[in-house]
Amino acid sequence: MKNLSLFTVLFALALLFGGCASKSAPIQTYTLNPDLRMGHFANAPYGTKTLRVGYPSNIKGKSSSSIFFSYSSYEEGSYQNAIWNSDSSQLLMGMVVRAVEKSGVFGNILDYNSLANTDYLLESEVYDFSHKVRKDLSVAVVTVRFDLINGANNLLVKSKKFSYEIPTKSVNAAGYVEATNEALERLAVDLTRWLANK
Repeated sequence: MKNLSLFTVLFALALLFGGCASKSAPIQTYTLNPDLRMGHFANAPYGTKTLRVGYPSNIKGKSSSSIFFSYSSYEEGSYQNAIWNSDSSQLLMGMVVRAVEKSGVFGNILDYNSLANTDYLLESEVYDFSHKVRKDLSVAVVTVRFDLINGANNLLVKSKKFSYEIPTKSVNAAGYVEATNEALERLAVDLTRWLANK
């Protein structure tokens, strides 16, 4: 009986000290802040129209603050010590709103929370938003489809998928985030040019 009590006390102490000794690394929080340098479209065909930017949906159901990576087409995970400072879809939507506002393609831009009627709706579906790592490859992948919808009749005006793979400078979350910002800079330019044409 004494041996059992002594063993229980020693086991509890080992757990206590073991738990104190093993400290996990602090979580690093990242955000998307691409340098938006797209042109301003003074005579855009939708320049006097209003646009609502919808909340992006994710084809894989992975819209969250987690930062995802993949080592193969069937092996995926998320960084344990790195997260986005907000839901990745919300960060993407914020970038799209800023890019369209800066470009002047539409006269007024509202986000998905607005209840106001608008001339057009921009919906988006995220196909991939992750860090792709293979034997000799490390790239930030951004693949998004945008649908421009007429607000008066809900008919599709046009649709386009944009896809980018930007090499990372380091094979970690920091390198991935830097490359993702570069991918979004390219996306902002291409998206606004596409929207500027009927």
